[in-house]
Amino acid sequence: MDIIEEKVGYKFNKSELLLRALTHKSYYNEHLGSKTESVSDHNEKLEFLGDAVLDLVLSDELMKRHVQIDEGGLSKIRASLVNEVTLSEIALEFKFDELIKLGKGEQKTDGNKKPRLLASVFESFVGALYLDAGFDKAKEILVKTFNSRFEDIDFEHHYTLDFKTRLQEKVQEVFRKTPVYEVIDEKGPDHKKEFMVQVKVGTQVLASGKGLSKKQAAQEAAEKALQEL
Repeated sequence: MDIIEEKVGYKFNKSELLLRALTHKSYYNEHLGSKTESVSDHNEKLEFLGDAVLDLVLSDELMKRHVQIDEGGLSKIRASLVNEVTLSEIALEFKFDELIKLGKGEQKTDGNKKPRLLASVFESFVGALYLDAGFDKAKEILVKTFNSRFEDIDFEHHYTLDFKTRLQEKVQEVFRKTPVYEVIDEKGPDHKKEFMVQVKVGTQVLASGKGLSKKQAAQEAAEKALQEL
């Protein structure tokens, strides 16, 4: 709990809400009725709530920041911010992969590394944050969390140039899976590093890319993968 609260910059008044947000249904079902467990429920309802809160917060922030973009453009931008890849990346930043409570089956299949599951946990956390802190505080924390991602998007041509989003849509359509990006090499001094990133579906490597940031390298890898597909 302390790890998450330190990362987020907020201390929960009701710690059971945070515990519930980290409790997957598989774990809850295995420990239902255990007197040694303090978990009152799993996180699916919090995920439902968090999804709605996240959409409202990001919609409001995007409208304030970019009044010149129409609703269709804003919808696409919001979709690029709340997709599985982005939310799972934030979940990893918050160390949710180390703290989520999973059943034995999910543990055996490395459930704590699955982007879909991690994205769901983040949405559950948002739901818990909203219930504990209220909307205004939850929004403040979420805007801060997404701020660098707001700034990284090319809002005029974001979908054309956001190859990661386009690749994710294509891969899910063809393979019914989510692409995974891995840093396989980095060279140079700290102030001018060059990163090499590869994108995979399962064990299949689709492409690799280079860039002066991990995001830039990932975009190049996604662009090359799209050309191959």
